[in-house]
Amino acid sequence: MKQIDAFRDTATAFCKWAESAPVAPADDVDTAIKMLSKLLALVHELPELFDEEDTPGATHEEWLTVYKRFGSLPFNYYASYSEPHDTADPSPGTGDMADDLADTWRDLKGGLALYQKGNYAAAVWEWRESFSVHWGRHASGALHALQCWRS
Repeated sequence: MKQIDAFRDTATAFCKWAESAPVAPADDVDTAIKMLSKLLALVHELPELFDEEDTPGATHEEWLTVYKRFGSLPFNYYASYSEPHDTADPSPGTGDMADDLADTWRDLKGGLALYQKGNYAAAVWEWRESFSVHWGRHASGALHALQCWRS
C-alpha cells in the first residue's frame, strides 16, 4: 500500500537523520520541522491494521546517543502544556526537545524493525498506537516549539 510505504520512507528518513551527526543548528531545525510535519500528516493516512508482535526496542544507550545528538539544537527546553484543554490550570510545564525527538525516533524505529521482519500489519499497528499514546504528543509539541523558534 502506498500509504504504508510513504510513512515507512518518512520514518526511515527521520531515523537516519536522528542517527546522523548534527549539522548547522538552523539547518537541523528546518529538517525537524519538515520531517515532523510530514510524519504527523502521514500517520493519519495509515490503514487500520492489527497484528500482535513484540516490538524490538532500542537500547537505552542507543536512545541516549540520539538524545545527545539533539543537544546541538538551538534550544532544548520550552514551555509546554501537558493537557491544553485544562483551562483551570493554565500554567505551563517544561518540554524537552531532545527527549521529544529521541522518543519519536525510538517509537518509529520499533515499527521499522517490525516492517523489516515482514510483519507490515504489526508495524502499522505499532506506529498508529504509539502515535496515539506517546510519540504524537512529543512530535507535535516539538514541532510547535521549533516553528515558534523559527518564526
